[in-house]
Amino acid sequence: MCGRFALGGERDAILNDILGAGIFEPDEDAEWLDREDYHPRYNIAPRSRAPVIRRRQNIDEDSALNGNNREQSSSEAENSATPEHKQTRTVVQTMRWGLVPKNAKTDDYKLTANTINARAETILEKGPGRGTWGNVIESRRCIIPCDGYYEWLTKDAKTRLPHFIRHPDKTKKLYFAGMWDRIMFPSENPDEQTKPLYTFTIVTIPAPPDMEWLHDRSPLIFSPTSPEDMEKLKVWLNPDIHWENGIRQLLESYLHHSLPEPYTIYQVPKEVGKVGAESKSFTEPIAQRKDGIKAMFAKQQQKSNSPESLPSKRPRSSTPEKMSSSVEDSPRKRVKQEAPSSPSKASTSTPKKAPSSPRKKANNTPAKDPNIRSISDFFATASPRKTQP
Repeated sequence: MCGRFALGGERDAILNDILGAGIFEPDEDAEWLDREDYHPRYNIAPRSRAPVIRRRQNIDEDSALNGNNREQSSSEAENSATPEHKQTRTVVQTMRWGLVPKNAKTDDYKLTANTINARAETILEKGPGRGTWGNVIESRRCIIPCDGYYEWLTKDAKTRLPHFIRHPDKTKKLYFAGMWDRIMFPSENPDEQTKPLYTFTIVTIPAPPDMEWLHDRSPLIFSPTSPEDMEKLKVWLNPDIHWENGIRQLLESYLHHSLPEPYTIYQVPKEVGKVGAESKSFTEPIAQRKDGIKAMFAKQQQKSNSPESLPSKRPRSSTPEKMSSSVEDSPRKRVKQEAPSSPSKASTSTPKKAPSSPRKKANNTPAKDPNIRSISDFFATASPRKTQP
């Protein structure tokens, strides 16, 4: 499927790209309807507005609405036009993404949630006149230009990584096959003039072999650098070519389609998954974003090399030669200083006390002074007590 795409150019630049691709006829002026509704967007989500390329009848299409605010079918409008009015011209028109079926009673979000994409297999199965796509496949086909589109790679149940797919030439657009329709909802105020709502859908096909690793579906893309694709683009736009004389064969040719050239695919920031988020960097590889990883390291390198980031040095009071001579004259040069040795593993454990051999105890008593007498000397000289028999 295709759930997000980007178109960031200004209106004049987009028109020049379309003219350069040869989509307008040589004698046609580049006309853009509802151009004021277009704004450059790098994260176009469903129900957002984007330009489409289509063929417009020379009559005022809004006159196909009758007094009951019911729009005529495309076949009724064509039959009511005179032959000269049946001529068509190529125009660009800003429309809302998500086709609203012509039988819708209200502009309900749930109605368009499943109509942002139209599977080519379903269109082929039902054919014209059946279902939502059968009402528009015959004469309301269109082209959606874009810079590229987003697809999410599923790594596991919790991890989905957005990728951007674009033409290998960054200056080239991709052109999606699409279908459009128009509806007029009744106004609550009978006196109020209501404006028709133009909506579109994008046709999808099975992903080409080169892109199956990313997703199993892909928009039907006409490459501007492929002459064959551009011929088929003109067939798709031509309202005079109908189902049996070209449209069915065109769709079938893309069911097993190989890319004319490998598209450029790379991972982009996860912020693109948020509806309403807008940044041109969404279309750039993560590593090359101005706020990405490569830029972050470059800024850090630049900051580390700046003079302000260098460590400040102490001012020297003397030259190295003077410092050397002062050290040599210092008294400390005579003192041998050794770095303390770290204790070995053996020294950290408590050493066992070695058994000492018996030796004669040294007499460390000082010599006795003859003039000094101890108290025991008095008892030794006293007469012994007489014992009774």
